[in-house]
Amino acid sequence: MYKKTILVNQNGDEFIGWSDNSFNPTTGELIFNTAMTGFVEILSDPSYINQIITFTSSHIGNYGMSRQDYESNMPKIEAAIGNSFTYDPSSWRSEKSLTSWLKEYEIPFSGGFDVRSITKHLRDNGSSMFAVGQDIDKNSLIDLLKNAKNIIGDDSALTAGNLNLGSDTKGKVGILDLGAKQSIVNVLNNLDLETVAISPNETADKILSMNLRGVLISNGPGDPRSLKNVINTVKKLIGNIPIFGICLGHQILSLACGLEVKKLEFGHHGSNHPVEIKGIKKALITAQNHGFAVHEFEKDFIHEKYGKIESYASNLNDGSNEGISIWDSMAYSVQFHPESGPGTSDGLQIFTPFIELMENNYAKK
Repeated sequence: MYKKTILVNQNGDEFIGWSDNSFNPTTGELIFNTAMTGFVEILSDPSYINQIITFTSSHIGNYGMSRQDYESNMPKIEAAIGNSFTYDPSSWRSEKSLTSWLKEYEIPFSGGFDVRSITKHLRDNGSSMFAVGQDIDKNSLIDLLKNAKNIIGDDSALTAGNLNLGSDTKGKVGILDLGAKQSIVNVLNNLDLETVAISPNETADKILSMNLRGVLISNGPGDPRSLKNVINTVKKLIGNIPIFGICLGHQILSLACGLEVKKLEFGHHGSNHPVEIKGIKKALITAQNHGFAVHEFEKDFIHEKYGKIESYASNLNDGSNEGISIWDSMAYSVQFHPESGPGTSDGLQIFTPFIELMENNYAKK
């Protein structure tokens, strides 16, 4: 039996869907993701903590769930909203249906929504906090939002990590785990690099004593500006060890250099965002998932401690910053996800400078 699902924000903006499963009401920042595939990776990505995902693709779950595609050990979202969820997947890789997986972890999900209207609303008005529920009136859901955790100031990245690490022989890379995706670990392991998880509470002195070849600052959820201790740690690491930042890690590295970060109106969430690598006039089709961005700056500048800082990549949709380099201090970062998961493999080449920085720095010792 289908039940009415209500999705509403504090202004009373309301969307109606349906669901045949029962769930308790919940709140989160409502966003939309334009990827047509990759729902397994998206739903298990720790970067989506405290968010309600609207899938713009008309059918979600067609090929089911496979552990090989998990970015973490369980769903990380608050709720999933869509037009239609598939209960009977068709794929030889499928281990269970998406709907049974979400039910297993008691994650609310509901179909029947006009996802185009939701997406248009978010594009016109920006992302905001929403409540979703069934068998509950609109005003009661609005009351829930009064005590909801806002994405501004959210420091969930401090407790989002739970990496499943592999090992090999070429050297150790420390992953500053702010909610790192398993795909990042897989790429490094495929490059014969041993990966070691670093707690976001670890000190710079301790990290530098771990005999690491380099440090990768991971993706993660929440507001980067709230991670002040992590930013201070990274300040002390810059120039002392090769550093590569991804997504939230890009924002952390930028903040450590004195750059500013802003909240985007509705964020970038999808697997087909074009990014220009400046200087070589080359565009990459990239996977993205972020609600904050580094303020754009056109001219390179010299940092008194770290050397020349350059903005070397930009988003071709809105011109937002997609990467900085600090080659004088063996550091660089990207806003997008070069490891894909889901998405194209265009970005894998972005790992090459990190490997070269580590090899060159190790050769000097």
